[in-house]
Amino acid sequence: MEGEESFNTIFDDVFRTIAQKMPFLLIPLINEVFATKYTEDQEFEQLRNEHYEKFGKIITDSIIRIGGRLYHIECQSKKDGDMALRMVEYDFAIALEHSSKMESDIIEINFPESCVLYIRNHRDMPDHHKARVRFANGQTVAYQVPVIMAQDYTVNKIFEKRLLALLPYHILRYEHFLKSNSVNPKKLDKFLDDYQKICQNLLKIQETEGKIQLSVNLVDLINQIADYVIPKENPVRERIGAVMGGKILQLASERLIEKGRMEGRSLGITEGRVRELCSMVQDGDITLECAAKRLKITVPELKKQMLENGYGFQEI
Repeated sequence: MEGEESFNTIFDDVFRTIAQKMPFLLIPLINEVFATKYTEDQEFEQLRNEHYEKFGKIITDSIIRIGGRLYHIECQSKKDGDMALRMVEYDFAIALEHSSKMESDIIEINFPESCVLYIRNHRDMPDHHKARVRFANGQTVAYQVPVIMAQDYTVNKIFEKRLLALLPYHILRYEHFLKSNSVNPKKLDKFLDDYQKICQNLLKIQETEGKIQLSVNLVDLINQIADYVIPKENPVRERIGAVMGGKILQLASERLIEKGRMEGRSLGITEGRVRELCSMVQDGDITLECAAKRLKITVPELKKQMLENGYGFQEI
């Protein structure tokens, strides 16, 4: 098993992948937290998350501008007693860079709408992180940011509310059970049933909305976290892989049957499989990392093969 620091790294990486490559998935999350009613095709501006200050660089998880409003979302796996202070620091940096303006010789600083997403279940977590700012003249300002718990949402609720950004973290509901390698048939059945539902709903999104790339990318992120959470000796790893991997990618590759499988007949099964996955990468249906993993080669090796065979790819 990897250490706790590595877990936090993969969790952060997955959220930032969503925030940077699939930021539209954060719109339903914003609606859920702030009671807004933005549509999924809402126009928005994704702002950079690095803010340079006198004493160093502050990196935030996600900042989105919709109309004239700024939204800031931080993703946390650990409970942090200093989170309110960190959010004050983050929001002040965001406000200075994106929302400060001068009016009648007075600088106006507008803080963003902010929230903290906790992906693990923590007891006694408050509804808001709060801080009280007391100025030298005696004026006091109350600052608070809402808290949203990913583990409060069942699979049904996630799809009902379109909170698809929470899907990769759903496995953390079963983290202790999976790490313990305990034999609990009811718990195992519930776990596998949840992932059958996830797979069925993603397939439905593919079939009814044509969002093949979205479902394939989500499966890739789900599998990345599952690989870290589930111990290597736990046989559940293979079972969830079978549930999540094959069915989603099968539909995504149906349109490549003639281009991939027919080539496979003349070039051999192995080369045909390589070309099929290369075509999927080129069309944006699967990531380089996911394709390389399925071919059991490194990403640089896959890039080399694609370039040699005339396939293009986009760095992500």
